[in-house]
Amino acid sequence: MLYRKLMIALCLMTAMTVAAQTQNVKPAAPPAPTPAAPAAKVAAPIDINATPEGGTPVFIRPETADQRKARVGTTEDPGINPDPSKSYWRFGKMQHIERYERKWAVYEGGDEGYIRPFGFVNVYKELYQQNARYVWVWNDDSQPPLPPEKLAEEATNAGYRQFGPEDVKFFQKMRTEFSELTPPTTNTLVRFEESSEGLPTAGSWRNSLTVADMNGDGFPDIIAPPERAGGNIPVIFLGDGKGHWKVWQVKWPHGLDYGSVAAADFNKDGHMDLAFGVHLNGVYVFLGDGQGNFTESTKGLQHDFPTRRVAVADADNDGYADIVAISEGPTAVQRPEDATYGRIRVYLNREKGNAWEGINVAEPVHRFGGDWLSVGNFNGDKYPDFAAASIFFNATDTLWMSKGLRKWEPLPNNESTYIVPYASYYFASAVGRFSKQKLDEVAVSYARFWPTDMNPRTVPDPPSKTVIGIDRISFGADGQAKRTSIVRWASTRSSSGLGAGDFNADGNEDLMYTRFDPRESVLLLGDGKGNFARCKVEGITLAPNSNYDLKVADLNGDKLPDVIVMYESSGKSAFSSRDGSIHVFLNRGATAIAANAKK
Repeated sequence: MLYRKLMIALCLMTAMTVAAQTQNVKPAAPPAPTPAAPAAKVAAPIDINATPEGGTPVFIRPETADQRKARVGTTEDPGINPDPSKSYWRFGKMQHIERYERKWAVYEGGDEGYIRPFGFVNVYKELYQQNARYVWVWNDDSQPPLPPEKLAEEATNAGYRQFGPEDVKFFQKMRTEFSELTPPTTNTLVRFEESSEGLPTAGSWRNSLTVADMNGDGFPDIIAPPERAGGNIPVIFLGDGKGHWKVWQVKWPHGLDYGSVAAADFNKDGHMDLAFGVHLNGVYVFLGDGQGNFTESTKGLQHDFPTRRVAVADADNDGYADIVAISEGPTAVQRPEDATYGRIRVYLNREKGNAWEGINVAEPVHRFGGDWLSVGNFNGDKYPDFAAASIFFNATDTLWMSKGLRKWEPLPNNESTYIVPYASYYFASAVGRFSKQKLDEVAVSYARFWPTDMNPRTVPDPPSKTVIGIDRISFGADGQAKRTSIVRWASTRSSSGLGAGDFNADGNEDLMYTRFDPRESVLLLGDGKGNFARCKVEGITLAPNSNYDLKVADLNGDKLPDVIVMYESSGKSAFSSRDGSIHVFLNRGATAIAANAKK
């Protein structure tokens, strides 16, 4: 969009007064003239490199001005003592840096500098830096007052941003998507039966688990990353194919923080291995022997790449499984190396799983990141493509297309192609062939916000100023992409769980997602042409806790997709509440119901 760059200048003045001094003089002498007060002086400019009060910020490591600019996404260096009157154009917004006493910041899991999140946005106020006394955070600029000469002619626009004709035209088009969209209903009921015996009913489980046969008995097992409330070790729950689970006594090389896990036979020894995406650390690989013993493969793996989601793909088409990881986005720990690593990285499998070569999919100039990542074939070549999440507002570089060996580019997105919707955060995704085309498609969930500074006289307010939605993005053989809306509803809580599978065994792929208002699981049955209808679901009850994923897999060998939901604690801190859990719901098949019983 063509937002005008706004700069706010604030002059700081100090007044000085000088008292006249009276001298002892003879009575006949005329009185001494009173000296004039000196002119007020302008305050010295802020030294952005001076150590601020409270000491050197703890998350600032030695870095050049260019490294700092790359890290925070600005063209000018804010320094370690930023000027609060200075504004910067970053990520599609004018922003400035405000300083708060540390007592005003709410910390999560100890004094670590996190500004308390809301929903699934990682940092409500994105942290710039902090020291012993203060926290500096990014804040959006407000609209400055109109200049006096414009007040009369622009009186009706006072307090609103002045959009150009092209912007107005775009928002008029976009307005139609800020209304609810409800899929039709169908007379199908899909029944599920909970089969969670042996799974945890306490802790704080996030972000993503995986399913694989870890001990070679022919039954799928559930592998969970370490739970956030202090578990520190992954957990494998062995399945018996009947919905019962028990903890496998495993020998791990060492503990890990929470995040996600993916499974593959990296060394082709016939036993499943595990890759972990570890919060604020990076990728770890543990090679398994099928007997519960794991050894670490570390060569080439950097442990300074903040990620909470990994996936498996053969990124270079050499027959060996590689690892794909997405940055978790803005975090309290900002480091110079963040300007080197791209927001999606591939770790190529070398030496049969004993070494790894890290390369960027997206270069650091592309600012996005989040907790979801999907892999598909969107352009028909022999290399994988990726669908990413982003908790950077309006960061639309979320679809990455392969352009040959070791090279990817973002799918072009602008106001005419409009494939990734603007003014959004992007969350869970799922890949499938929903219209039975030769290429994979991707369903993407998002939270979308109408601009608060749009004058309703220019473009009328939409029915809902905040919407949650799921779109289907399909890809043609000519390289063109198309976005089709599936469902939208008014809310501020995004859909954090999304999965694909043929739930009613009709040969067409379906979609299941979770929502918060009301708290429910929703199953949309596909018709094989890209259309969906909502069916009735029985047997799945969601906890009020947040879930960061919804895993779809056949857990009992009946060729029907089952559902796994993993919950974090419901309290403000994972360490003060341990009521998270993991639940399995086995698919017991679909039946027709009477039309008057549909809901």
